[in-house]
Amino acid sequence: MHTLEVRHVRAGYGDGPDVLHDVSVDVAPGEVVALLGASGSGKSTLLRCIAGLHPVRSGDVLVSGSDVASVPVERRGVGLVFQDHALFPHRDVRGNVAFGPRMQGLDADAIATRVSTALAAVGLTALAERAVDELSGGEQQRVALARALAAAPRLLLLDEPYGSLDRPLRERLASELPALVRSEGIGAVLVTHDQQEALRSADRIAVMVDGQVRQLDAPARLWSDPADAEVAAFLGVGPLLSARVRDGVAHGAFGALPLTGHTDGPVTLLVPHRALTLAARPAADLEGTVVESRFSGDHHRIEVDLAGGGRATVRAEDPLALPQAGERVTLAVRAEALRAFPAHAERAAPGQ
Repeated sequence: MHTLEVRHVRAGYGDGPDVLHDVSVDVAPGEVVALLGASGSGKSTLLRCIAGLHPVRSGDVLVSGSDVASVPVERRGVGLVFQDHALFPHRDVRGNVAFGPRMQGLDADAIATRVSTALAAVGLTALAERAVDELSGGEQQRVALARALAAAPRLLLLDEPYGSLDRPLRERLASELPALVRSEGIGAVLVTHDQQEALRSADRIAVMVDGQVRQLDAPARLWSDPADAEVAAFLGVGPLLSARVRDGVAHGAFGALPLTGHTDGPVTLLVPHRALTLAARPAADLEGTVVESRFSGDHHRIEVDLAGGGRATVRAEDPLALPQAGERVTLAVRAEALRAFPAHAERAAPGQ
């Protein structure tokens, strides 16, 4: 049984148009699913619908197999964690974490057990008596997470929970989330606009565009096989180029690239960054001009403006053979990695 099933949900605000359009998502026990999308894509609205903080116009929300449409927030069995922590300043750590079990009417012994278990899960046992305003931002976020866990939720909902934290701390907390969810045997939905955060935390990622889930998939498959041009553009998989296929070859301002398996006609061609390498000879598959070279730890990232439009990122590992800004370069393309989408998808591909 799934921890969460969202089936064909539509939602909006007031008398306005739908913000969510026929959205379906599922979460298994022990799984983290990230809702990834740009601002205004509908991801926070979807989370609020799941929590019961916003009504749905149609569709179903099921938690552990039960329809929760008429169930109030506090009885849905969900734990909520927000970016601003929303801790009670007049209570210490223990008092904050005990709030949920106390509202559930548990006795003192049961509350103490819930609190100690939740604090241990997030590594804050030693700070149980500390005032929350004496904690760091990361510690406060752990208290918020412990407070949600102490209520023994079936489902954990996190809305941009690490947005106010610095990058190293965000990465550490994000990487800890999957193990915590598995150990508790619950499901989790994480709302984020940060791709790296989604990669660190999620077993699967739902990419949202214009109020729709365009693709729900494992992270590696999202990047290797995006569902459409808009998903590819949002993820930054590679440049999207206007082309026309003729006899197994894609032609465009960039030149010509082999593209088997597609019928003749106009397409939007995705050239994944992973399919490109700097070529050691002229007249390779693509040509362009180096914009900049950036050191990225064990390699350099070369940004190249392609002659036919679009920008590609190429990995280079030899620091002694780096092209300079303004230099013309040629790129070799692994043809089997190319993807083609219907030409009409190009209209909504941002940044192209």
